[in-house]
Amino acid sequence: MKKLFEYYGDANIGFYGRASDKFFVSCFDENFSDILNVASLKTTIGGTEFVGLFSALNSNGIILPFIVREEELKNFKELKVNVLILKEKFTAIGNLIVANDKGAIVSELISKKNLKAIEDVLGVEVIQASLANSKVVGSVCFATNKGAILHREASEDDERIVKDVLKVEVEKGSVNFGSPFVASGLIANSYGALIGSKTSGYELDIILRALKV
Repeated sequence: MKKLFEYYGDANIGFYGRASDKFFVSCFDENFSDILNVASLKTTIGGTEFVGLFSALNSNGIILPFIVREEELKNFKELKVNVLILKEKFTAIGNLIVANDKGAIVSELISKKNLKAIEDVLGVEVIQASLANSKVVGSVCFATNKGAILHREASEDDERIVKDVLKVEVEKGSVNFGSPFVASGLIANSYGALIGSKTSGYELDIILRALKV
């Protein structure tokens, strides 16, 4: 299942939500159960609507920045998954980690001392790397358990890293009529995908093929 979507006119829907094969978290009123087929949590992070930007997750756990508020943290703990508050100066964690239930790639901007904690909360192998000559790996790569899509200028080495670590096939593309920061316009899991409303037909074909939805 798929749906083209925007949030109050913003096609960068990946900023506002994030999904795994077990749960969906966002600031949206709609739970999109017909698309994503998982339990949903409506919340904020740090009092903002940027739930996707300020989190990274898979089915085993969720990583949050230090700006998360106590009442928000209680909401996340109700999901009955591992929760890690990452003590880093960077709060846009969603831009710094790309993960699925098979592995995770972490930005070199994240301290090495936190890699073991990330590995423990997500329950997968973690490596540090850059992708497409960028340290914002969670922005230039988007992955589910079925596939991944990379920045259109990613190299063969980038594709190999994603394939080896996340254990899925990889395609290169863009979203929202030309943005190479593919994660900004996507919320998806193995069951379905919400895709930024400005995405062209050509981009949509690549995304659906890559994510197998």
